[in-house]
Amino acid sequence: MVMQENYMTLDEKKILTKTEEIVLLDDNIVYCRVLPGKLMSLEEGKVNIQAISKIANGKRVSVVVDIRESKGVTKECRKYFASKEVAEVQSACALIIESPFSRLIGNFFLGLNKPLFPTKLFNDEHEAINWLKQFG
Repeated sequence: MVMQENYMTLDEKKILTKTEEIVLLDDNIVYCRVLPGKLMSLEEGKVNIQAISKIANGKRVSVVVDIRESKGVTKECRKYFASKEVAEVQSACALIIESPFSRLIGNFFLGLNKPLFPTKLFNDEHEAINWLKQFG
């Protein structure tokens, strides 16, 4: 286990930050689960993108983000997630939602921030992962 300044590397396929558990799956896909009740700031969002890049060895990857238990994301963080800097790390993003609140967060992100990579909302993880495989 390696402690970085902003996150803990549990092994070569798993990183834990203050707001997310990040796991490298097969097929060049990274699964990010927002920890329950976390509101993500810009700084925390940048740490998570850095962790995704690290776990993917600097390769551009497709990302699943499970926001079902998220408390939300700040305006600055939403803007960052739609930026060119994040597009250099992510080739596509599937947001896993469940409740009307998580759907609201997802739709708000997509409507206001227009990511520079394909992004879509899903209720089912398996559908999300299958959709992301085309962006390998």
